[in-house]
Amino acid sequence: AATLALIAAALGMAGGESAAAPPASGAHLVVFADRDDDDADGVPDGEEDPIAPAGRLDLVALDKRYAGAILHPLAGGELARIVVDGKPVPWGRPLTGAPFVQGLAAGIVSVVATRSGRQEALEIRVRGVAVKDGSGSPTDMARAHASLERTPPVRVDPAPDAPYEDPDALRFTLEAPDDPAQPTLMPPSEPREIALESVSLLGSRVDVLPKLLASPSKCVRPRSGVSCFTTAPIRFVIDDVDRNHPLVEGRSIRAEVGGAIIVREAGRKAQQIRVRGPRVSPIGAIGRLKAEVRAFVVRVIPGGAPAIGGSDAGAITALRGELGAASAIWGQCGITFGEARTLDVKVVDPPPAHLIAIGDDVGLPASGGELRLKIDGKPLIVSVAAGATADRVASDLARAVERAGFVAFVSPNARIAPGASGSVDVSIRHRDNGFASIDAVTPGAAVSTDPTLTARVGSVDLSDGLQHFTDMDAMAGTLEERTLLKAFDDGDPRTIEIVVVPLFAGGGRIGESFIGSDLSSLRNVVLLDRAGIRARKSSLTLAHELGHVFMDMPGHPDDFGVDTPTLLMDSDASDASPFGPRRLTLDECVRVVKQAGPKSRMPLLADWPLTPIPPDTRPLVGN
Repeated sequence: AATLALIAAALGMAGGESAAAPPASGAHLVVFADRDDDDADGVPDGEEDPIAPAGRLDLVALDKRYAGAILHPLAGGELARIVVDGKPVPWGRPLTGAPFVQGLAAGIVSVVATRSGRQEALEIRVRGVAVKDGSGSPTDMARAHASLERTPPVRVDPAPDAPYEDPDALRFTLEAPDDPAQPTLMPPSEPREIALESVSLLGSRVDVLPKLLASPSKCVRPRSGVSCFTTAPIRFVIDDVDRNHPLVEGRSIRAEVGGAIIVREAGRKAQQIRVRGPRVSPIGAIGRLKAEVRAFVVRVIPGGAPAIGGSDAGAITALRGELGAASAIWGQCGITFGEARTLDVKVVDPPPAHLIAIGDDVGLPASGGELRLKIDGKPLIVSVAAGATADRVASDLARAVERAGFVAFVSPNARIAPGASGSVDVSIRHRDNGFASIDAVTPGAAVSTDPTLTARVGSVDLSDGLQHFTDMDAMAGTLEERTLLKAFDDGDPRTIEIVVVPLFAGGGRIGESFIGSDLSSLRNVVLLDRAGIRARKSSLTLAHELGHVFMDMPGHPDDFGVDTPTLLMDSDASDASPFGPRRLTLDECVRVVKQAGPKSRMPLLADWPLTPIPPDTRPLVGN
């Protein structure tokens, strides 16, 4: 009634003429203030001109009867705008094409529509969604983002405006215009109900909180005639272990890096915020980073059963599950491997004896002698000059191998603790890259006749476990490890190889990693055995070993510091609860970006810009 009176007064005749009749009652339209970034270009959709097709999800179509009409805002014109073909149209111009309304800020827009001499009232009710952090500061849904939980569950003050210390949790505020005509229908003193839906980067549903209570609260952007209702701090977690703990049940939702958290009211999308890395750090906000992994499951014997899974298909499924869990953990730092269900996993035979190590292990210079070996049964003898170093002998051997019709790949190793210098490996292949088979000319005899320069043929026998490195040779790895891992190396240090074997020899070890700072030819490699896969929930072995690679860190934070069992990189923690070794600190995320990020000396992580999320029209069901 107040709106119609205002319209009538505005249209009254000047002087003594009688006032014009008020316009006919028209539409009642509800839109949401379009502050999110549906087209993923870093700009709020409500600030775009023109608006890309992917950014038009929150526009609401005007009825066809307004085609050709002229719309005059009598109040609140700054709260919404008219859009035709993605271009904002100023108020007061005749509408052409198919017009839409885009909300800009919460409140009521009172409009009179004039067409063919007929006037009609139109009321646009703009509702809003605001997001705020623990200090109450607003979080921009387009220029900022949500982040995965890096802290264990804690109790929080239930008051809607109470501060909290969780750096990743966010509150969602519904901004609703008051209705003076029906003040008792939805009084501002009563809580409202919204829903949160988590979706993946492909638009599939990850999780949902279908009935989330929002209590009366202060507004992030106070405006006369608008009441606000705020949720508890919502945690974005990686799994049900974290989601369902009694301290945070009902305010935790599973989420994925690259996905989004969609706010819905009465089933309708209100706004969304994307999920990336930590919002604040000493190096700025951390976005979405992608690691390229190459994954292998090794069979126990050629043609035999794989190390895990019971069959090739089972092995692939099991390792993809492990990769998905590790990717979720590293999502705390904004890191992802991509869609786990599509990651390439190969089941492979253990390689034959294709590698010979010159100077293994202590790397002494030569005194003079010969290398005597057979390649695919063909003898090859190479002279070794007195005083020659391991790399010189390896180079001479490689040339002899090439002359014999094979291909040689030479790779130096880091010097081990008792070594005079590093050993050098020579992998011998056929020209089609298939493995050649190496042996001594005389079975059981030494390959090198030199009394000081040793040479050993590497072989892989997994029936008794893989011989793993110790503190003395961790920087180079054992000969058996090198023979196995160099068979699958792609020569690109920017990729990470993940290899699963049946077991490690001697027991007690379930995973290990090779890092770049050891300066060996084995780098950015993770080895796991069956026990390392089985320990996923309690130890998260793959994620832990990847931490050594990402941070280029040989030790553990608790080796010389405080033991913190909730941290992923703790050396001895094992706990399948939300208080187990699954958290990453902000400092660790920063170190990863510095050591392995796009601007590092050897980048293992690439920037992965966000793309629009396809809409999912399925109804919200269940919790």
